[in-house]
Amino acid sequence: MESNIKRRTFLAAAGVTTIGALLPGLSAAAEDWPSKPVRLMVPFPAGAGADAMARLIGRKLEEQLGKPIVVENKNGATGTICADYVAKSAPDGYTFMLAHVSANAIGPLLVAKGRFDPIKDFTPIGMIGITPHVLAVNPKTGVNSVQELIAKAKAEPGKLTFMSAGIGSAPHIGGEAFKSQAQVDMLHVPFKGTGEAMIALLGGEVDMTFSSTGSAMQHIRSGKLRAIAVTSPKRLPQLPNVPTIGETLKGYELMTWYGIAGPAKLPPAIVSRMEAALQTVLKQPDVIKKLEELDAEVRPGTSAQFGRFWADEVARYQKLIVDTKLKA
Repeated sequence: MESNIKRRTFLAAAGVTTIGALLPGLSAAAEDWPSKPVRLMVPFPAGAGADAMARLIGRKLEEQLGKPIVVENKNGATGTICADYVAKSAPDGYTFMLAHVSANAIGPLLVAKGRFDPIKDFTPIGMIGITPHVLAVNPKTGVNSVQELIAKAKAEPGKLTFMSAGIGSAPHIGGEAFKSQAQVDMLHVPFKGTGEAMIALLGGEVDMTFSSTGSAMQHIRSGKLRAIAVTSPKRLPQLPNVPTIGETLKGYELMTWYGIAGPAKLPPAIVSRMEAALQTVLKQPDVIKKLEELDAEVRPGTSAQFGRFWADEVARYQKLIVDTKLKA
């Protein structure tokens, strides 16, 4: 913040005309923001984990900003319909989205390729947190470990199946990464959403999932699914006896991340205020507790930090897609 103030002072002293000076109306609008309700778009259906997170954060942002935060669900195409909508929205500070790895990093490279740029068409506000994933199988497979899974997949090429909530989703890319590193052939079976996909897995229609812990944990605890590995770099406290995939396939990692983002070219004054409000919200003990109940680890970050992380994720998945020759 201090560096920005010094920069503006320098520009003014040097006689450089700023955008605010050229467009006083835009500058004034930014200073008065928000003067009406703000929309927070969610790229997934109502009732999903992302929806619950958005509504929690939205309620808390209302307290900080003094105006209603209206949560709207706009799902479809692995979240990219929502992302495309926000990317093309006016940069006036009244349309934001719950940014998500599937909708904002993977999906744009596969499902919505060319419709919008996953980096240039957005303004990052801040990161919220991450949810690790778990490799879980239907017990009927008889598989008890990653090593057994690889051996079975090599013995029966193309027979084992893994589900996802759609092409370009995190579980899809997680399965493709596993196939590539383990050098096995497994069949991806996409569904229209996590709920439908989980029903198929529990019913034995598909063999496994690389789902987030939030989606799979209740079924693991009930014994309906068997967790054979987690996708985080380290073992999870809630599954201390379950190894990481990285213990077998070095460097393997998969996570779902969440943040807040708006369309490109948002006025700096709006970005700064929204960023500060989000940082305040993420320090509140009740918010941290509720996010943990949603299996999300709070990872607050500034706009700049979130932007760098986001860009790194897009680059990582772009490389994976190229290396595996993956197509929608």
